[in-house]
Amino acid sequence: MTTNPSKELKQEFSRLLFDSLKRAFPKAEMTTEQAYATIEVPKGEHGDMSSSIAFRLAKQLKLAPDKIAEAVVAGIKPSGGVSEVKSLGGYISAWADQASYSKAVLDAINEGGGSYGACDSGKGEKVIVESPSVNPNKPWHIGQLRNALLGDVISNIHSACSYTVEREDYIDDLGLQVAESIWGYAHIAHNPDKKIDQWFGEQYVKVNKVMQEKNIQPELDELLKKMEDHRSKEAKLGRDLTGKVVRAQYETAFDYGIYHDVLIWESDIVRTKLLDKAITAAKEKGVLKTPKEGKFKDCLVVDLTGTGEFGQNEETIKVIVRSTGVATYVAKDFAFHAWKFGLINPGFKFSKFMAEQPNGRPLYSTNESGEEIKFGNVKKAINLIGAEQKYEQQVLRMLFARMGYPKIAENIVHLAYGLVSVESGSLSGRTGGWLGEKRNYTADDLLREVRGKAKELVLKSEKITDKSKVDDTAKAIAIAAIKFEYLKVTPEKEVVFSWEKALNFEGNSGPYCMYTYARAARILEKGSRSPIKLTASDYAQITRGKDFELLMMLGKAPEMVEKACAEYRPNIITKYLLDISSTFSGFYESMPVLKGGLAKDARLAVVAATKQVMGNMLALLGITPIEVM
Repeated sequence: MTTNPSKELKQEFSRLLFDSLKRAFPKAEMTTEQAYATIEVPKGEHGDMSSSIAFRLAKQLKLAPDKIAEAVVAGIKPSGGVSEVKSLGGYISAWADQASYSKAVLDAINEGGGSYGACDSGKGEKVIVESPSVNPNKPWHIGQLRNALLGDVISNIHSACSYTVEREDYIDDLGLQVAESIWGYAHIAHNPDKKIDQWFGEQYVKVNKVMQEKNIQPELDELLKKMEDHRSKEAKLGRDLTGKVVRAQYETAFDYGIYHDVLIWESDIVRTKLLDKAITAAKEKGVLKTPKEGKFKDCLVVDLTGTGEFGQNEETIKVIVRSTGVATYVAKDFAFHAWKFGLINPGFKFSKFMAEQPNGRPLYSTNESGEEIKFGNVKKAINLIGAEQKYEQQVLRMLFARMGYPKIAENIVHLAYGLVSVESGSLSGRTGGWLGEKRNYTADDLLREVRGKAKELVLKSEKITDKSKVDDTAKAIAIAAIKFEYLKVTPEKEVVFSWEKALNFEGNSGPYCMYTYARAARILEKGSRSPIKLTASDYAQITRGKDFELLMMLGKAPEMVEKACAEYRPNIITKYLLDISSTFSGFYESMPVLKGGLAKDARLAVVAATKQVMGNMLALLGITPIEVM
């Protein structure tokens, strides 16, 4: 695991603070962890680090913060990476030693290479990331693409933090939407004339138009029952058709560099009676009840009164199985999570849905035949589900808490993301909101459109002299533009999609960050002796200017990755990339590298470090940088 220069510097400052505090105020109640927590990076000229420890202790010690700060500073003798400490208005500010800290950062990046920024906070703990779980009767539209991209990056970040990550896709092949599509296949058309997920999606819209004029609900109800019997011809047809659609959806996934480990099919959950086993387990724990009168008569319910988890208008009595015997969404999700956390083993068998994905790994799938593989049985489950499902996710957690599994309840993480809409309205699959007049709002159409714009730029670029790989270059730029546009927004914020924004490569964009990487590559190509080995006199050339500011920023990479992981926020990485890009631009404009004289080697080392960190952070986002732009 790579070292963490920024954290180690803060720890050193924290030790100096704590030791001096205990000497000056022996009775002060403060732990080393609490002392560390008071340290932050100040703005302006108030040091490289600043501690609010004096304010934290003012009430306890009955002294003004500035008096406490002065006493603590008086007892500190700067050493190692800390060169100076001052009291500034009650805050205790510290400055890093430029030469020693610069060496620490550059050594960490050089030694870490492609793994610099990784951390060990996960300690090998296994997690499932479930995403995007799109119904298998339509193409991914641009809203579902957001889910898929978030799931991919959350997986990447957790892997970088030493978690063992299982990337899982839930396939709801028994839902009403699939039944309607099978009905359409039988009654409207059954000869696809285009990519099959697109064809099925368009036919699904036609079926719903038929339903406005004709009552086919009895036929659908009968079809749904037959689909749940895996031996029926309807079930076999459904699995065959949805399997073809899923393969088409994965063509889209692969175009975006998104891969999974396993597909879990709802039909296999029903076939193995996982739901029945989960319901029985909950009954045995006394969690589920069947009222004999009132609103919930003959339903199987859970009473969550008194949990304090729900809003004023949300029900605290939730139906798990209706009086008709039909299980609700929460019931199925409860059973699924009982498997995820290893409480129930339904005896799933797994076979290879795809022998090899473009990343070289197989994609497994639950199936009637196959082998037992140790999927599931995790410590944490991260679910990428729209914010509108907050209540259902709360019920799910409370069910496990009531059953006596508080740790499971705590480790079901609902990563709620805001929905994506278009300027003309919603992206409803049922009404065809994803079908546009000029182009469709699908992930395929989005990539095709943005790739075309990128290709125009590549062909016009004088810097890209090798036009033989124009298509690959254009795709890399397009992927960067699309992913960055989605990922730079906080997950919970709703997004109104705009073609104008999607096709804009200027400003705070993925291509802008790729340009920073390419600029660093060009500088190194022109002036680098590889590897760049610095001496003590080289480190002395690093100033209190943009060069050290950039190094301070590069030293934060492991902290940024760990923070993004803990908070489930890929936008922390996108902002970090933009900050590096902006600082790097100021560095090479104000501090010439190739004409740097005695400082040339030190500045080249800073450029090489920037290129490495930019490449590592872009990789976490699933973006492949290119050397020339």
